[in-house]
Amino acid sequence: MKKLILIYLLSTVTLFAQESQKKRADKYFKIASFAKAAEAYSNLLEEGNTTVEVLKKAADSYYYISEFEKASGLYKTLLEKYKESVDEQYLFRYAQSLKAQGNFEASEKWMQLYEKEVPETLYKANVEKLENIKKQGNKFDIKNEAINTPNSDFGPAFYKDQLVFSSPSTSHGLFSRKYNWNKQHYLDLFTASITNNELDSIKNPFSKDLNSKLHEANVAFTNDGNRIYFTRNTSVEGKRTKDDNKVTHLSIFSADLKDGKWTNVTSLPFNGVDFSTMHPALNKENNRLYFSSDRPGTMGSFDLFYVTIDANGNFGEPVNLGSDINTKNREQFPFVSSENKLFFASDGHPGFGLLDVFMSEIKEDSYTKPLNLGLPINTNLDDFSFIYKEETKSGFFASNRADGKGDDDIYSFLQTVPLEDFQYYIQGIVVDEETNLPIDEATVFLFDEKENRINEVTVNDSGKFYFELPPGTYKISVYHSDIIPAEKTFTVLDNGTTKNEQNISVKRIPKTFLEELIAEEGDPKVITDNGVLMFDLPEILFDFDKFNIRADARVHLDQLVDKLNRYPLINIAIGSHTDNRGTDEYNRQLSQDRATATMNYLVEKGIDASRITAKGYGESQPKVDCIHKECSDEEHQINRRSEFVIIVKQD
Repeated sequence: MKKLILIYLLSTVTLFAQESQKKRADKYFKIASFAKAAEAYSNLLEEGNTTVEVLKKAADSYYYISEFEKASGLYKTLLEKYKESVDEQYLFRYAQSLKAQGNFEASEKWMQLYEKEVPETLYKANVEKLENIKKQGNKFDIKNEAINTPNSDFGPAFYKDQLVFSSPSTSHGLFSRKYNWNKQHYLDLFTASITNNELDSIKNPFSKDLNSKLHEANVAFTNDGNRIYFTRNTSVEGKRTKDDNKVTHLSIFSADLKDGKWTNVTSLPFNGVDFSTMHPALNKENNRLYFSSDRPGTMGSFDLFYVTIDANGNFGEPVNLGSDINTKNREQFPFVSSENKLFFASDGHPGFGLLDVFMSEIKEDSYTKPLNLGLPINTNLDDFSFIYKEETKSGFFASNRADGKGDDDIYSFLQTVPLEDFQYYIQGIVVDEETNLPIDEATVFLFDEKENRINEVTVNDSGKFYFELPPGTYKISVYHSDIIPAEKTFTVLDNGTTKNEQNISVKRIPKTFLEELIAEEGDPKVITDNGVLMFDLPEILFDFDKFNIRADARVHLDQLVDKLNRYPLINIAIGSHTDNRGTDEYNRQLSQDRATATMNYLVEKGIDASRITAKGYGESQPKVDCIHKECSDEEHQINRRSEFVIIVKQD
């Protein structure tokens, strides 16, 4: 009995100790003290506590302090034991941990599971594009700079003839504190002189007015050098503010240079206590401030935003850069060049490692698809805080790659080849199906996936055509008076394979078919509009705001039924149109209802539905311009019509 009581007491003490250890580990994790959390959770695992919560937090703790070998081992155990009950983010972090160790094949397997919503063809295209970027070779010469330390040196910014950057404080008093996340001293701003894109080996504190007991990092300067925007722990009068979980986030502050001192340190109005706002970057005109934030409403972990700055220095509301730039993961460290190129770091776009550097061109309020900068800027680890001078094609960035001097290092670079994305094009030839000879003078039309005509070309006696285009889905249609119109739909993948071959074979229209179809006297007659064959049925009109088939229209549709029955090679595309009274959306729906009603009438009369397509164009293609003049009821009636394009699709 005494032995049983002793065993019970020992078990109780052990259980109590584990509960105490877990509370301590959870506290460290909650306040982002990941180095201590990792150690505490490891102790729990050694004592046999392998619950899903402990495994998740232990793995995440090592992931956040970049100990990827330990993180990947824990993620592996977590997914083996609890795969069905854990969030997809753990698939992502496991894949990233494997990639950071150079285990690309295993990483790709788990990344594809994480990206399961991406169609396989697009996912493979992304992988192929990275391989093609690799084949392009190095685009930069890079150099590890002498100012780097064994700790984190990152966040470079140009300031006059100097580089301002972030590094752990060198002012270590008796009671100086270290940052719990990674056990390094808090960050300060430093400066080093730049000569021919190389840094002096001596660094100095940037400003005693700005460096504090908190973090200062990632700065941007106005063109005149008299205002600075910088990242600091969220605080009021030097005292940190915390959210409900006792976590201090990051905010952007500004300061003004007056009489050689940085004064008027101000927290920007779009900061918050419950989220981070960081990594400021200015455009050339200094009227937009870009930044990274995990504020509510982001698409992922951190998104890129901008705010406008008016002539009086007032800030607009934050604007998310949208899905062209932001992903469900991290987008951080923006920089805008003098030629309006946006550089940023992301682990959400297809990349070679953890954070990769990307470039997108800013065109008013839109952004081109981000381009991975390739080798040697990007590696299997973190590459970020890229800054660039257009005039010298040079700059600096930070990386924690394996051959560095410490944690994060600053590298200088010189660009050696142009930063251009792949230029895609299609080429093909129009040939006679029977003779395989080119068709001379055929017109090839190019349509986008919304069926907007975006280009056209008339081929010469070679029958060849060529279009430059971005990745996407397209349709080419071929017309000639002597051939049956043909079309072909295809997709250009963004995979780095620039050439896309799209040959098209066409059937010549038999003379009897041409005579009977075009020259036939009976209604409906066939007309040619810009090379497109159409049935001439102007009487298929609709009452205002209605889509029922009128009695006068039935007579002509019955004539069309007779012609379709006598010419089984003919397919038709019904295009229905409205006048411009009513909203765009309403008119689009009304025209679609009219097109569908017309199609249904023909089907009811025995025409196979597979021979007919029906599309409503709303008010977008009027016969009579009623926008720039006031139209009569008769003119509005002309716009309320259906048109019948003759198409024989190629198999």
